Amino acid sequence: MVLLLLFNHELNLTVERIQDKTQIELKLLLEILLSLLKNKLLICTDIHEDELVASNIKINYSIRLATDFKSKKLRINLNVPLKSVERKDIDSFYRTIEEDRKMIIQATIVRIMKARQTLKHTILMQEVIQQLSSRFKPQIPLIKKCIDILIEKEYLERQSDQNDILRYLA
Repeated sequence: MVLLLLFNHELNLTVERIQDKTQIELKLLLEILLSLLKNKLLICTDIHEDELVASNIKINYSIRLATDFKSKKLRINLNVPLKSVERKDIDSFYRTIEEDRKMIIQATIVRIMKARQTLKHTILMQEVIQQLSSRFKPQIPLIKKCIDILIEKEYLERQSDQNDILRYLA
């Protein structure tokens, strides 16, 4: 951790000085400091041990390295568990996954139809599910949506006399 390396040069640093030197976002820095304070690797005299919460650590507080630190454990886990990820990040992540899956499904449909030329709708659905089951479980409504998109893009067309048969357009 780069944060601990700062204490090679100075034993006392303020939270503001640590942030200036590391350029870590304040919210994340407070979480890291909280973890190190709870493990008693760092000491903050401005805050009581019972009140150790990231929101209680102020930017002007002085943090010092615990030079007399000893632990009975051979290993100390200093990994900082990141708190909650923002809702918009999760939503954008899932949207990206869905878009990627749509493209994969469309490519699979085109590959199958290119090899077979004409195929019944239900058989095409089964083939797509079978081929993609090793990667992910494609949802049937999403497959139908992808077939409609490919019909709009004129990769496929429905046969005029039988509506459930799809034909590949070269």
